[in-house]
Amino acid sequence: MARVYGDVDVRNAQYVEANFPEGNRILRVGLELLERVSAYNDGSNEVRMAISQPTQENEEAAWRKVGPSVALLRECFEFAQSVEKVIPDVLEELSSHAGDADPQRADRNRGLARLLADLMQNAFAFDALKASIPAIQNDFSYYRRTLSRSAQTQDADIARYIIPHDVSNQMSLFYAYHNPMVRTVIDSATKFAQESGNQQVVLDCLSALAAGSASTVKHARADSAKSERMCVLVLVTCCVLYDWISPKGVSDAQSGIDAKAALDLVSERTLVDSTPADKVLRANCRTLR
Repeated sequence: MARVYGDVDVRNAQYVEANFPEGNRILRVGLELLERVSAYNDGSNEVRMAISQPTQENEEAAWRKVGPSVALLRECFEFAQSVEKVIPDVLEELSSHAGDADPQRADRNRGLARLLADLMQNAFAFDALKASIPAIQNDFSYYRRTLSRSAQTQDADIARYIIPHDVSNQMSLFYAYHNPMVRTVIDSATKFAQESGNQQVVLDCLSALAAGSASTVKHARADSAKSERMCVLVLVTCCVLYDWISPKGVSDAQSGIDAKAALDLVSERTLVDSTPADKVLRANCRTLR
């Protein structure tokens, strides 16, 4: 049986680099941020001391600890805004060439599917990290509670970490979600599908990408574990996006994606930190439970 998603992986990457340099840049930034968040500098001890013994010395020590961490969280928030902007571009490229029969169609679709899946993989990974580090929410909560008072400081080491109130409010809304980065991808894709008037075209594209990935996994046509994992990731990504974009969801009988078959295909595979792919799929879908 013919093997796919092996040699073409290089062409997929080349297509993304040539046609979506911004998407490629965002992916690199995302990987860097994941590494930095995984080494998050917990300020729990300093915050606890500042709350139980609220002296100026303790409060300043807490701020020096959480300040750099909140600066990192702001970078992640701004990264999410970049992701929000690039998702419509990817979906526009997919939907506007859905009926094309040119020789580059296969490479284009695989390249876009890979970019979309990589962006979602980054989102899955970020949200898993956030869930595993309670100090992220605690540090930011303390930061916001003391922001007005700390904004009056003359200490340059503290002042450098002051964030405008409107930005901190937006960050608070972002981090309030249990899956803020995935939520950003979903909301951006849903908004594009609704406002562009191409909702059904987008759903059809997601269905086609899911079908191709499912067939590759089912018939063992990927020539490496890495390529198969990418197919699983594309399938999960398409199911999640379809579920939120479609008014009736991916579980509906008229859905263009067979959700039950997708769950069966991915059930014995892992995605983020050895988390079963079917668990990731259920956790991020609206109707699939």
